[in-house]
Amino acid sequence: MGDVGGETIADYIEEVLAWNLDVATWNSVTDLRLHVGNVTPDAIRRMGATLAAAMRGRAGGRAAVVSHNAGLRFLVNLARLFITGRELRVFSDMAAAYAWASGLEAGAIVAEGGLPAEMATAGWGRLAA
Repeated sequence: MGDVGGETIADYIEEVLAWNLDVATWNSVTDLRLHVGNVTPDAIRRMGATLAAAMRGRAGGRAAVVSHNAGLRFLVNLARLFITGRELRVFSDMAAAYAWASGLEAGAIVAEGGLPAEMATAGWGRLAA
């Protein structure tokens, strides 16, 4: 996809929620290991408002973000101010992120490489550098 900015991500979140509002309460894993776009505070604020409206007072799920960018921890801390009702956490390891988002104990082996079969076959474990 090339560089993907925060506004594009916010557009995508709105599109997915238009399809099904319940997605706002689901657990998720977002792989940003290869992301090079710019996510601004305004885009994060927009994502938070969109998710809050979709959750309608319901509890949100866990959102794991996988990245090798140490600066992403700052963005996730900022996102916690605007994206309320969800647990947000940054990981550098896909298997650990998936385990946390799934509510599994740390170190639980789901499939070869620590990933569920559908993720392992999609090459998720081979993207890291």
